[in-house]
Amino acid sequence: MKKKTVKRKAATKPKAAAKRKGKVLKRASGKRKAKVVRKRTAKPRALKLRKKGRRKGLLRRKRARASVREERPHEGNTRVIVYIPFNNLNVRETLPSSISDVTLPEANTQFTEEWINKRVAIFMNFTLKSLQNQTNPHYLAYIVYHDSSRMYIDQALRNYPPLPSNITFISASEYENAVISQLNGYKYWYELHLYSDDMYHKAYIDMLYNYRPRPETKVLICQNGYIYNSVSDVLAKYFNFSSSFNCLIYKVSDYLKGIRHNIFQPSETGIWTGAIQLPHEIIPHPVYINHSHNANTAFFFAQEIQNNVALDVWTNHEGQYSLFGEIIYDPYLKQRILGDFMGSYPPVASPALATA
Repeated sequence: MKKKTVKRKAATKPKAAAKRKGKVLKRASGKRKAKVVRKRTAKPRALKLRKKGRRKGLLRRKRARASVREERPHEGNTRVIVYIPFNNLNVRETLPSSISDVTLPEANTQFTEEWINKRVAIFMNFTLKSLQNQTNPHYLAYIVYHDSSRMYIDQALRNYPPLPSNITFISASEYENAVISQLNGYKYWYELHLYSDDMYHKAYIDMLYNYRPRPETKVLICQNGYIYNSVSDVLAKYFNFSSSFNCLIYKVSDYLKGIRHNIFQPSETGIWTGAIQLPHEIIPHPVYINHSHNANTAFFFAQEIQNNVALDVWTNHEGQYSLFGEIIYDPYLKQRILGDFMGSYPPVASPALATA
């Protein structure tokens, strides 16, 4: 009997020992696991804190960058002023050297009473209509004349209804102060150039307000447009690599300090080519009409039409200064295009009436 009990005890002893060992092992492994867990949980917490700190630093830097980031031009902070030279520029100096002596205008032609009367009439019938046809009326237009022409200008204007309040004839000596007086409260101002016989598309000023130029850009240049002879009623596509149809971009603060973008530099290709030498962007849309008529002093339709060397001048113009393109023969298309620039345009007769 004793042997049997001893055997049972011997048999059970290893099991009890195993159980006890198991418990000890479980406790030990549990402690190790707990330690591992504690270590693992402690590590991510430190990482989280570090990441949180990094995030805060990034946010601070982002906020700092956002505060430094400059406000871009838009309608609320930009003043648009259309500069329209009437007879204040030396016409001979504005022309490219390719203009022959035969076609050069006589010196000081633009100061005569006859020339001024004709030019005012052209302005009223074409350029003024283009300005009044703008879909966005938030602009000023100054038609700038030579100081010596004041009397003739005043006499000519008496023959027409009063101009809108945002369109004014002004002498060259008054222009600078007039501009500065209109810049209060604005961050930017656009000096938009237009000759006193030419036209802009009705949506152009609206387009400028919605356009976002690069911060370094100083001038927007319109290369593509139309050429129109109002005497022969011929309308065609036109290209000029650095046309007079451009828009200078200024910060008001810089302008008030005396900073100017000097684009009026006489050269072989005319004074306006100085614009493309500045940091610039190209407006690809056809937004201007270069107007030819009997009283032109700086533009000759017969000479321009000789430059018809390409079919699609708006895209096929590499290496060219200016190109006269396809003539618009369709009367309805021509009427629609001219209407986009001048508003109401005389309706085209139907084919049946036209042949009657």
